[in-house]
Amino acid sequence: MVLGPGDDAAAVRIGDATALATADILLEGVHFEIGLSTPADVGWKAMAVNVSDIAAMGGVPRFALVSLGAPATTAIRTLTRIYEGLDECARACGVAVVGGDTVRADGLIVSVAAIGEPGDAGIVTRGGARPGDLICVTGSVGGAAAGLALLHAAWNDERAALLLERYPKLAALHRRPTPRVREGLAAARAGATAMIDISDGLGVDLGHICKASKAGHSMELEQIPIADGVEATEAWAGVAPGSFVLSGGDDYELIIAIPPNRLDELHRALAPTPVTRIGEFTDGDVPLQGVVDRSLDPKGWDHFEEQA
Repeated sequence: MVLGPGDDAAAVRIGDATALATADILLEGVHFEIGLSTPADVGWKAMAVNVSDIAAMGGVPRFALVSLGAPATTAIRTLTRIYEGLDECARACGVAVVGGDTVRADGLIVSVAAIGEPGDAGIVTRGGARPGDLICVTGSVGGAAAGLALLHAAWNDERAALLLERYPKLAALHRRPTPRVREGLAAARAGATAMIDISDGLGVDLGHICKASKAGHSMELEQIPIADGVEATEAWAGVAPGSFVLSGGDDYELIIAIPPNRLDELHRALAPTPVTRIGEFTDGDVPLQGVVDRSLDPKGWDHFEEQA
């Protein structure tokens, strides 16, 4: 074992080779709902979240094992479409599905284990950020959480339906996240000292880097690249500005720690994907700037706590 539990993926040595390994489970009613997402969307997302873990290590995804559980009454067409979505994402990311299992279960369960290899710049963990390193994020955040909130409400809330019509990308961001494989490799080559993908929320995932790196952070809400339509959705939902951005999760963008003198190189390496500086790592935490509601708790998703 080269790198054990506690990062986006484990690293193990097999003979002279090092492999990256990760696994994620998507459970109906927790991670997805058929009706809000198509079965193919569910399959895509199940593969994407695993590929994203490899990307966050600066790695290259190679293989996947897929296990699926379903009630006996599930239509064969539903299962077929899930596998089609899995295969579509796998092919887009250069991943070969090499096996797995199927079982009868009380609800739909899609479990994927992904295997990859480190990129040519080596493994990037959560633990390498140092005070003075800049905090950067790819793409934009908050969109997946906003999209899910609107999808839940659109059937009986005219304002939510209108927002979905105006900002259709929000639903797409929830249903089919894009793993940042190329960007993870490029960031590692550009000198990234730490990385993580945003699965549980920008606030909590940045906290994971800080904990692993024994560092604090200073972050400004105004600098965070917010997906188009998120602020309008927060206003509709009646939540504090920044709620979906800091605590929403499911964005699968990358948080990257980079020394200041490598920032220009990072921008060039990740182009045309936008990368935004949102703060810096410090010796101790600095209160988040730009938050209107100081009671906002950017703790993100926790499977073992009651969710609102």
